[in-house]
Amino acid sequence: MTSKIIAMLLTGLVLGSASAAQHYNGDAYDLDSGRLLYHESHFLFEDNGVHERLVLYRCPDGRAFARKIVRDDGHAQAPDFDMRDARTGYREGVRRQNGKRVVYVQRGADHALKSAPLDLPPDGVIDAGFDVYVHRHWDALSRGETLRFSFLVPSKRKFYTFKLKRLDSDSTAGILALRLSLGAWYAFLAPHIDVRYQRKTRRLLHFAGLSNVRDTHLENYGVRLTFPTPARAIPQSAVDAAEQTALVPVCASSVSATH
Repeated sequence: MTSKIIAMLLTGLVLGSASAAQHYNGDAYDLDSGRLLYHESHFLFEDNGVHERLVLYRCPDGRAFARKIVRDDGHAQAPDFDMRDARTGYREGVRRQNGKRVVYVQRGADHALKSAPLDLPPDGVIDAGFDVYVHRHWDALSRGETLRFSFLVPSKRKFYTFKLKRLDSDSTAGILALRLSLGAWYAFLAPHIDVRYQRKTRRLLHFAGLSNVRDTHLENYGVRLTFPTPARAIPQSAVDAAEQTALVPVCASSVSATH
């Protein structure tokens, strides 16, 4: 068990409920240096009544290097998803296969894809379903209760018990700060992840911890991810363009911007 066990947290978690397509951006900075690592562009839309999210992960210069598609067809807290990174060939996700759900991971283009049957626990959470879990338990978290649930770690192809609680030192009248950590005796081996929500809108504003995005050595980035503005309506053509955006295999050299 290593610190990577918590590195699946879905960044940019706010799910859209409106039928119109929506879009918002996030910026990820290195936790230690403050250097800009990548951008996130989120597109929320419906396809034949099914809520979907498309995320483009962009180099500091704006070119897209990875894409994630999240599909909620009745399991909002535990959706299917597929994430692919063109720089490394890394891929992971959850899909339906022969009427059953399967979790899979591929560590590179020259590696075999490994999969396992997915047995979803009653409290199971997958990827961006974390935000749904937070919203469903908003009152309990606001009261300071500590909640435990099963979170899927795709790279391990299994669920682990996590705990989520209010972070009193960072919570204010306008902000609900939460800390996610492993809920077992080995929790000391893994770092925590902190998220901050705006109480009035329940919108995710800030994420700090290990990202679900990996560097070219397949090590998860440690990031401070901010979402400065709420989602805005966009035409479906913008979603179509994002779906067709070519992914680049290499990002340019480091950018000095900090935040």
